[in-house]
Amino acid sequence: MKISKVDVFIIIAVIVIAAVFFYKAGYLTPPSKEGGGITTPQQNITEERIPTPPPSLIPASRRTITAEDEGCHYKSVLVGREWWYFTAAFNDENSELKDWSIAVSFNHMAYGDLFGELKPDALLVTLYDTDGNAYGGLVNKKRGTLDAATPGVDVTFDHSWVQGRYPKWHVHVEDKDIDEKHEIKIDLDYFAHSFPIWTYDTRLLNNSKSKLANYLFIGCTVTGTVTLDGRTYIVKGTGTHEHAWSPVYVRRSFIDGWDWFHITLDNGWQMFISKFYPTPQSITSKVSKIQPFGTLLITPDGETFTEFNIFDLQPEQREKVFLFTKFPTRFTVSAKRTHNILMQRIDLKLSLDISTDNTYQQVWKFPTYVGLKVGTCKVKGEISWTDGEKDYNLDLNGRGTTWTTRALP
Repeated sequence: MKISKVDVFIIIAVIVIAAVFFYKAGYLTPPSKEGGGITTPQQNITEERIPTPPPSLIPASRRTITAEDEGCHYKSVLVGREWWYFTAAFNDENSELKDWSIAVSFNHMAYGDLFGELKPDALLVTLYDTDGNAYGGLVNKKRGTLDAATPGVDVTFDHSWVQGRYPKWHVHVEDKDIDEKHEIKIDLDYFAHSFPIWTYDTRLLNNSKSKLANYLFIGCTVTGTVTLDGRTYIVKGTGTHEHAWSPVYVRRSFIDGWDWFHITLDNGWQMFISKFYPTPQSITSKVSKIQPFGTLLITPDGETFTEFNIFDLQPEQREKVFLFTKFPTRFTVSAKRTHNILMQRIDLKLSLDISTDNTYQQVWKFPTYVGLKVGTCKVKGEISWTDGEKDYNLDLNGRGTTWTTRALP
């Protein structure tokens, strides 16, 4: 068989390309030279990794999102309130407001939530520095001030707005009514690295049709600018975007308050804690360990979650804000699980001490009788578990954003 010059050229080209490929893949190494040759030994670089707690089984239906889910639901006859939250800790080394925190919430509230106010649309903007100062506040206005559309997040409140859909959102805030002493303007971009997790809903499929639902994107990268009193700062950190709505038949008389936390730990983990008190808080605070209206989530990466639906959240210290009403200033959290879903023993235990240290408070007296406290908190504690062969015990330290609401007696 006679081989043409073209065939020879093709064969040589294939051999050269294959040799280059195998060399770059590490299958071929150049021969070492004898006498005086210098060889570089391969180094086994071992990266020390933080062990992660046993993950919970999260169904795929709780990790999905559509543009309709992100959009407006309160225009449905049966949905009475809807909130879009954005929080962030500017913990990046290159952030000009290092370790400051922020909370922004666009709230379409039911008329009965602020009884007697007739201003059920609210915007919360709070900025916290490292010296114990809080800037911003909350303003509530007449119905129609807040407007929202679908698909995606598309919400406006006067000159403030948020737009986007998974995995990116832009938050723009400018409102002179929020803080009479300080001028605040905010432009932040949120980027989610993983799908959200639904903490509750009323449907197995098509969560957007639920009348009671909540999901959050945890561990988002947050970048942008914060302008305070005419000076603009470049900021970067870690944040959470949360979206919730509930039906008209959930009245304020049914919910006596809640405690809620977005936490960033020093080891890079993220935590979410939420506890509702659906009967008089004087009773439910004493049985919070067994009442099921709560969620505690821990995630090292936004992909795997360790979840507790039953846990003990107890206020240890309180400060009086109105008559017989006191806001918690310190909490303890404890949770445990002995086995995983495969009935393997894991002896998972969590204990936390949470103390608020920088807060904004708003109290509506007669005839509304509602109070809220939003601010920052310090977190410390430990988590332990076993994998059957080795026991693990890790210290936990970090900071977070907290929101406490109470119905006044």
